[in-house]
Amino acid sequence: MSQINLPLTRISLGMLRSKLEICFCFAFVAAFLFSACYRELKVPPRVIFGPEGVPQIRVRLLNRAEKVSLKAGEHGILISDAASGAKIAALASGQGWDVVRFGPAMELRVATPDGQVSQPHPQGIRVVGLGNPSVVEIGGRLYRGAILIHSGAEGRMMVVNSLPVEQYLRSVVPAEIGPLDLHYLEALKAQTVASRSYAMSMMERNWNFAFDLTADTDDQVYKGMKSETPAADRAVYETIGECLTHKGKVVPAFYHSTCGGRTAEPEEVWGRQFARDNPYLKSVKDGDRDQESRWYSWKITWTRKELLEGIRKALPSVVSLALSDIGEPQDIEVMEKGRSGRNVLLKVTTEKRVLQITGDRIRRVLRQGDGSLLPSTWFNLSVEQEPRGAVIIAEGRGFGHGLGMCQSGAKARADDGDSYRSILRAYYRKLKIVKMY
Repeated sequence: MSQINLPLTRISLGMLRSKLEICFCFAFVAAFLFSACYRELKVPPRVIFGPEGVPQIRVRLLNRAEKVSLKAGEHGILISDAASGAKIAALASGQGWDVVRFGPAMELRVATPDGQVSQPHPQGIRVVGLGNPSVVEIGGRLYRGAILIHSGAEGRMMVVNSLPVEQYLRSVVPAEIGPLDLHYLEALKAQTVASRSYAMSMMERNWNFAFDLTADTDDQVYKGMKSETPAADRAVYETIGECLTHKGKVVPAFYHSTCGGRTAEPEEVWGRQFARDNPYLKSVKDGDRDQESRWYSWKITWTRKELLEGIRKALPSVVSLALSDIGEPQDIEVMEKGRSGRNVLLKVTTEKRVLQITGDRIRRVLRQGDGSLLPSTWFNLSVEQEPRGAVIIAEGRGFGHGLGMCQSGAKARADDGDSYRSILRAYYRKLKIVKMY
């Protein structure tokens, strides 16, 4: 895919009177052919089915935990050795025990409230609820399915929730798009199909690892039973098993909060190889459908010191170098923008080197004052004088990476009476909805 580089006025933080002017450009609307529901595919062979006839997904809840607090719900829980299945303990409703690393070898054990510990469990511990459905409380939050606790890195523990993917979606859908009511059922259904597709593709990709995906924004937000709603439950039920596919394969159907009027080109976010691997993602003009979102337009202000200090903190993890090797940041320039209007190349000059930050990584470098990511890469930079002195201002549009379905736009389309199939058709190209099970 070719990239069009538009002329820019560049900004140097050392030249406080200059300004960066970035025009918001809209190029084209990507056409998209979408087919009805087919049964032409089978679930990938490495996806494991549970007794419910639904694939089982493994979600990492915690990583590097020092202690895991278990509590029994209404019907109690059973704690057992993950390898042998041997019973460790059965806790009645309201009882709580901890899983800890104990002893010179920091072995995995179960600890009672009075300080006693079990024998070591080197292959991990499995916890299930004794009721139907199985429910386990971890750290004050209820989860369906089974909990697996493994020895992790740095002498700590990893906690993984294994459950049917449809039960997982009951939590993910409202956690991702919001706790909408039935007026927005079609948006909820579109989110369900996109989230199921993402989950199934990760299950196929990560089958040989200890978990399929995480419970945070690195993958999809999953809060256990806390975020479930009746409307989302209905959306899951009415689309059960449906996934988006491209050339016979379930795709990771990326989505984001707010596009600001236009979704991103894939190469603007994660590069040309990513764009070639995901041809169903194209920049889509969405008009003002997401203007009700608080992130449709935004403004962030820094002093020069605040901006450079934020860059200093963020750079090591972004470029995988120690700060001593990077040197103190001194200046930035936005060098290039993509066809959707988003910035795609940022030059950071330090006392030791010049670094090029591309695509969505720009959000990780130019952080907000509270340390959170910049809302999007679609922004103008300018310098203005205030009573406290010169400040750098980013005025932008949208929230998230900008790829695939715009959740705010999906809600507006549902409000206009669009079906979930029509919503998905608007944001993805040449995909089919396939009922996988």
